Amino acid sequence: MSQKYSLKEIADLKIDISKPCIIFLYGDLGVGKTTLSQSIIENNTHETHEVTSPTYVYYNKYENIYHFDLYRCRDYDEFVSIWGEEILDNNEGIVLIEWPEILEWIYKPDITIHLQNTSINKEREITLQYS
Repeated sequence: MSQKYSLKEIADLKIDISKPCIIFLYGDLGVGKTTLSQSIIENNTHETHEVTSPTYVYYNKYENIYHFDLYRCRDYDEFVSIWGEEILDNNEGIVLIEWPEILEWIYKPDITIHLQNTSINKEREITLQYS
């Protein structure tokens, strides 16, 4: 399923998620991966959270949701060193992973989301694929 959304609509997007669930998010810098992650976190937790990109800390935890940003993670060994493997192998909630390329050969996501810019400013094309 591929649809086009404004950045505002991405923030309000609701995605059907069954737990446990691993979600891979693909897209260029600034395309809206963290905005979409924020929407998923807000729609699947009981409290309001200030969701920020975990680029420098690799991941943040919000109740039963882990939000990873692996942009700075060099390889799978580094992912293991930040306890990422332990989190994925024992997941009972939702795991959102931005920049999941270093994991593709080991882990298969339940949902894959591709975001890309369109020719219209502040509009994104989102493709959802359920495994």
